[in-house]
Amino acid sequence: MDKAAIKNLIRERQDEIIKGIQESVHIDSVRGEALPDAPFGEGPKKALEHALALAEAMGFKTKNVDNYAGWAEYGEGEEMIAVLGHLDVVPIGEGWDYPAFGAEIVDGKIYGRGVLDDKGPTIGALYALKAIKDSGIQLDRRIRVIFGTDEECGSSCIEHYKEVGEETPVMGFTPDADYPLIFCEKGMTGVLVGKKNPVNGVKKVLKFEGGTASNVVTPKCLLKVEGDVNVVQAAGVKSVVEDGTVSVYAEGKSAHGSVPYLGENAAIKLLQAVKDNEFGGDFQNMMSFLLEEIGTETNGEKLGIRFFDEETGETTVNVGVVRYDEEEVSVTLDIRYPKNGIIEVVEKNVAETAEKYGLDILRCSSEKVLYVPKDSELVQKLMKVYKDNTGREDQPLAIGGGTYAKMFSNMVAFGPTFPGQEDNIHQPNECVSIENLMKAIELTANAMVALATK
Repeated sequence: MDKAAIKNLIRERQDEIIKGIQESVHIDSVRGEALPDAPFGEGPKKALEHALALAEAMGFKTKNVDNYAGWAEYGEGEEMIAVLGHLDVVPIGEGWDYPAFGAEIVDGKIYGRGVLDDKGPTIGALYALKAIKDSGIQLDRRIRVIFGTDEECGSSCIEHYKEVGEETPVMGFTPDADYPLIFCEKGMTGVLVGKKNPVNGVKKVLKFEGGTASNVVTPKCLLKVEGDVNVVQAAGVKSVVEDGTVSVYAEGKSAHGSVPYLGENAAIKLLQAVKDNEFGGDFQNMMSFLLEEIGTETNGEKLGIRFFDEETGETTVNVGVVRYDEEEVSVTLDIRYPKNGIIEVVEKNVAETAEKYGLDILRCSSEKVLYVPKDSELVQKLMKVYKDNTGREDQPLAIGGGTYAKMFSNMVAFGPTFPGQEDNIHQPNECVSIENLMKAIELTANAMVALATK
């Protein structure tokens, strides 16, 4: 394979590539109301139609899979390798200095929701495939670019792709994370522990609330109680007495749920400040469960779910969102475990521990570990592409987070973010330098050829 030829073909079309990406970013593809012919709303459907129209103009075989997903394909052969990307985006939020769907170029950077996650790399993969087609390189496997439209809200797009019998790639990658490559993504179990219609005890709890999401360390927490409450003074904890009630506020430090040890959980901090009080009822049960079985520990030891693996790390447990009102007392637990973790053990032990405190499992869902050995054909080929094209000796990564790669069994995340590169995915002013984006597209092209060659 002539790397220089691939690079030249891509660089010659740089303006065309950026224009194609800009067109996609202009489309507001945040998930919307489901319609008969648009399962995720009009925006994701329009983004899919745009990508397929580009692919058809390039001469590729294409298919729209019921407006859930789509694909563009090139080459011959019994086997198919794939690049999996998504065209939906998260809501824009506030704080933008440039129009979120403007795709404006300022000082060599392109700004807009999706330029990095994941429209830029996904539309870029189409142009990478076009460069391969125009180069005349002989391939042993077909190459397919798969377009998803619901990655940000659960990836039901690819679930549908599989359910209706679309072809599964023999291997592939998603340009939706980091370089050099992510060979392991921890298994995940999300649990909602609690009880419906909770009963008050000797103290009437009016409200207990905190947290923004299950996969974020609780940054702030509030407890409001009728009557007197003894509060142990601590940094970040304060109480306010007003109209026969006591409100206790705690402030911690936010962190991603995959690394809870980097944060300080406000819910745990608050409960430690009031633990000497006898509340009784279901609030007492929840407080005891959280302090006695989790506390400041984040590795699941007390719950009996600590797994450790030299290569892929250990279990993490994050307390995310807490709630107590007339309808429900509950807490979300975001549990992630290395490749030797056992889903059944995690689910069973958490349920049995909660039961000891009179609490139920209100909701539970799990995702298996994604683990592709470092000596596999997939990892070896992608790492060679990365090292040959960057000259860097970075090592494959094991992470606590999850990526789109989990949708297929022999797939990993490969790019588009380089080590040390600014990462503002899901943030205001999402952007990427055009140079870094073009380098990522070149890597995608070279990786496609490597995987499609036996």
